[in-house]
Amino acid sequence: MALAASGRAVQRLGLSGYSRVCLAAVGLGLLVLVYLVVDAQATQVSFQLGQLRARNAQLQAEQDQLRYQSAQAQTPGQVAQEAAALGMRQGAPTTYVPYRPLRVDLGAPIGPSRPRPVPLWQRLWDRIFGGGG
Repeated sequence: MALAASGRAVQRLGLSGYSRVCLAAVGLGLLVLVYLVVDAQATQVSFQLGQLRARNAQLQAEQDQLRYQSAQAQTPGQVAQEAAALGMRQGAPTTYVPYRPLRVDLGAPIGPSRPRPVPLWQRLWDRIFGGGG
């Protein structure tokens, strides 16, 4: 049915057999051209992907090398060697105070003891006569 409809459309346009062949060739050429453009883009993307993978492998190797150098620079021997080169010396070894249990009287008053209250008459007497009375 579709072929009959397209055949009628061709008859209405008045295309000859040669024109139909040329039109089919142009359509096929356009399809081939579109295929080549898509294939070229795919090839370019594949090439870029290969370059990125190679760059990633290079950066991974560089990162591994830097980690190794960092670990090597932080070894105790290397730190001691660099400290000696800077004129640093190792301090005295750490000593710990032995543990002694402590007894705390929680009922004891806090702060200094309160002075004994002095009667008012005695304070006046001491002030007037300057005695320690």
